[in-house]
Amino acid sequence: MKILAATLLCLFAITAHAQDKLTSVRVGTLKMAALTDPYIAQQLGIFKKHGLDVQLIEFNAGGEAVAAGRGGSIDIFLAIPGTVMVADERGFDMLAIFQNEIAKPVPPDSGAVLVRAESPIHSLQDLKGHKVVVSSLHSQNAVSLQMLLKRQGIDLASITWLEIPFPAHPDILRSKQADAVAAVDPYTTELISSGVGREIAWYYIDYMPLQPLGAWFARRSYVEKNPQVIEAYNASIAEAMDHLNADPARARKEVVNFTGLRPELVADMPMIGWDYHVNLKLWQEVVDMMVASGELQKPHKVDEFLAPQIRAWVVN
Repeated sequence: MKILAATLLCLFAITAHAQDKLTSVRVGTLKMAALTDPYIAQQLGIFKKHGLDVQLIEFNAGGEAVAAGRGGSIDIFLAIPGTVMVADERGFDMLAIFQNEIAKPVPPDSGAVLVRAESPIHSLQDLKGHKVVVSSLHSQNAVSLQMLLKRQGIDLASITWLEIPFPAHPDILRSKQADAVAAVDPYTTELISSGVGREIAWYYIDYMPLQPLGAWFARRSYVEKNPQVIEAYNASIAEAMDHLNADPARARKEVVNFTGLRPELVADMPMIGWDYHVNLKLWQEVVDMMVASGELQKPHKVDEFLAPQIRAWVVN
C-alpha cells in the first residue's frame, strides 16, 4: 500500500512538473472557418505537445483582434496581411510569424463580387453608377477589388462605396440596399447556393491568385522576447493544418464543429486554402498593391513585416 501511494505521488509530481513547464499564450481568434486550425490544435492536444498552454480568445471582428494585439491583452492574432501592414506603417509594430491561408489559384474561392440573381449587372464594367459594399474601405479585401477595377480601366469614383461588415452582406443584397457586395465565405456560398446571388468576379483570384489572405501576427517585442514560443506555436499550427488538409471530409466536419455553420452550407463551400508555405514574391506583391492603392504611404520591402521565425517556411 505504501509502495502504491508512493508511486501515485511520484506520478502526480511528474505530471504537475510537466504542466508547470507549459508556457501560457493568449491567442485571438474569430468564429470563422479559416481559424479551425487553432481549435484543432487545442482539441487534439497539439499545443500541449509543443509545450504551450494556449487560451483562445474570441473576437467579433479582425480589427478588434489587431487592437488587442497592439495593446498587449493577447499575444498572437490572425489578420489579413495588407491590413496589418498599413497599421504597422502607422506605428503598430506587428510582425507576421506564420502564414495561415492563401487564395485559390482558380475559382471558386471565398472572395467574390456578388449581385442579385436577377440583376442586369453581368460584369465589373457594369458596376459603374452603382452601389458596392465592402467590409472595410482600407482593407486588403477592398484594395484587391479596387485594383482589379483600375486594371480594367474603371474609375473608382464612378462607384458609390458602402462600408458594411461581412455578416450583413446577404441581407444587404436581398433587401436591395446595394447593387453588389464584395463578400467572403460563408456569405459567398450562402448567397450563391440559395439562388439569391451570383458572382461576376472573384476579386482575390482575378487580381492576384494565391495571394496570402491570413497570417498570424505578434508584437515585435513579444517575438524578440519569446522566439521559442513562436517556433512552438508555428509547429503546432502546421501540424493542425496537415491534419485538416489530409482529409477534406474530416476538415469540413471540424469546420462545422468549430463555427456552428450548417453542414450543408459547409459542404458547398470551397475548402479553406490552409497553406504555411510562404511565397515571398506574392507577399511583396501585396505590399506593392497596398502602396499602389495609397493605403501604404511609401514603398516597403516585405522583410519589414516578417518575423525571423516565418522564414523557416519560405519556399520561394
